[in-house]
Amino acid sequence: MKTNDNPLLGKLLGIRGDLLRGDSLLTLVIFVVVAAFLVNLVVSLWHNMHFQEDLREKAAIQRMQDVGSMLAKSSEALMMANEMSTLRRVVSEAGLDHQFTSCSVTLPNIGIVADADPGRITVLKLPPTWPGPELEHTQVVTEDSIQLRYPLIISGRGHAILSLTAGIPREKVLGAESHTTQMAIACLALATMLLVHRHARFRLKAMGAIHDALMAVKEGDADASSLELDPQLGSDAVAWNQLLGERQGRQVRAAIEQVQDAISGKSQAAHELATVCDALPEGLLLLDTELKIYYANGAAGVLLRVGVRKLKGSAVTDHVTDHRVLDAVCKAAASQKAMPTTVDVTCEEGSLSTVLRFAVRPIRPEATGDMVMVTISDITQKKVAEAAQNSFLTQASHELRSPLTNIQLYVDKALEDCQEDPTGTARSLSVINRESRRLENIVSEILSIAEIEAGSFTLRRDDVKLDIMLGQLKTEYLPKAQEKQIGLTFDLPPKLPTLQADRDKICLALHNLVGNAVKYTPEQGQIKVQVGVDTGENELFVRVSDTGIGIPPDDVAKVFDKFHRAKDKRLAHITGSGLGLSIARELIRLHDGDIVVESELDKGSTFTMTLPITGEGLADGDQDRATMRSDLG
Repeated sequence: MKTNDNPLLGKLLGIRGDLLRGDSLLTLVIFVVVAAFLVNLVVSLWHNMHFQEDLREKAAIQRMQDVGSMLAKSSEALMMANEMSTLRRVVSEAGLDHQFTSCSVTLPNIGIVADADPGRITVLKLPPTWPGPELEHTQVVTEDSIQLRYPLIISGRGHAILSLTAGIPREKVLGAESHTTQMAIACLALATMLLVHRHARFRLKAMGAIHDALMAVKEGDADASSLELDPQLGSDAVAWNQLLGERQGRQVRAAIEQVQDAISGKSQAAHELATVCDALPEGLLLLDTELKIYYANGAAGVLLRVGVRKLKGSAVTDHVTDHRVLDAVCKAAASQKAMPTTVDVTCEEGSLSTVLRFAVRPIRPEATGDMVMVTISDITQKKVAEAAQNSFLTQASHELRSPLTNIQLYVDKALEDCQEDPTGTARSLSVINRESRRLENIVSEILSIAEIEAGSFTLRRDDVKLDIMLGQLKTEYLPKAQEKQIGLTFDLPPKLPTLQADRDKICLALHNLVGNAVKYTPEQGQIKVQVGVDTGENELFVRVSDTGIGIPPDDVAKVFDKFHRAKDKRLAHITGSGLGLSIARELIRLHDGDIVVESELDKGSTFTMTLPITGEGLADGDQDRATMRSDLG
């Protein structure tokens, strides 16, 4: 359609020049701003390099001093409370989290009671008292490291030493690299703006015409043919013309639906309407004032389990027996002002249960007189989903309430004892910390389950070094196992492959398996974590075996179900959400692996986790025997 042939379109396209006015000036302003930014980066580069190096060194020293002061106070409180397991866990976590070269608590002339490396511990239990001189806080700063020593005063028992060592970062070119990157980004942004500006100039032509066309539609002065745009204006103009066509189609369909309100079995229109109604997934019944079925579609016959021919002309009471539905039908037939009514009816047939929803409302067709319309829908799956949702909310509320209650109780106790009983306060804070972690784990598990079931859970694959991950796992759970007098051993090969996987998700699955083994294994038990590579199956396996209480045969198949916990009286005092194993298996299956279980009651359980690996991830000697999986990154 040309502009000369359509005055209205010519007017619309003539206005587009106003939308482009001032475009060149805007482009010049943007270029000047970007150039000024680049000059400022070059001028400040040299100064920032030296300033950042000095600032990093001071920040590292100050950060280490802050961490050391807090760790010293915590260590004194834990040693006074004789909480040695918690002290070792705090020291170990501090060494890993802050990357200390060394982190330890030492009794002078006796030995090490806590260290970031559990293998260096020589004193497992504090003596009642011990000799030793009173020490002073010292700090030694060298070119590459800082060493801090804090005296710990254990009232009535003796003195201890907290020793910390950490390296000072020396990254002299970091500032230059950072500014160079910013300059490259700014240049790239400048080039991108040129391309976007060029593209936007063309797009504005069509957008200006569409804007004025919409204003014409709002005023009601234009029909669909006069609103069409020239397709040469681009994809926006083509999409606008398609939208106009759909609008015309909706207007035509609306007119057809108005015609279909009249039901007549003798006309072709009635036949077409009946065909459309038979295609509906919901059942449809039309009743006269005597409660006889005037019309029934195919879905109504299927849901009521009666042939359509038998339905037509019969009384509705012959096929619907629920008194609530019949009362609603009688009220609708007696008064056209009756409110629409919805009734859910449960139908039992053998072991199957179906829920049907009956919606009743009066209608007044002009040709046939007063009638009642009844629609029937199968909402069985919806009811099942609602029941599952209610069960989920109930279980989640129960699991969240327990740690919240404990946190509130011990917060009150800590507030009461903070002045008179520091030991009691430290114990309360320890409980609060443990319950907070438990609460955080429950919330994370619930969110993970929700994301997995919603299909929005995504994996962030990267190189995963198993030796580092398993070392951290051993560091975390070895003190817990020693506290329960459980033997925890790790059987690892000399060399482990590097996986392409989501590190956090694999770590979470391993924590659930080893954590459950420690939790459900009684004192004097044994736990073994065996890791290996099956080159024949081209997969990595992690086998966690314990001598715990085991799983009853009836519960083995349900152990991976959400919120499921075995009905063993010995589990009554052990807390848990029932989500850990379910989440662990789903995470491993997202990696194309699996988790299986073998268990014998009162003898123990073995959980085996398998993960596929690529040829690059295998040891050098196994490269030729491995096959690549095309679906792994």
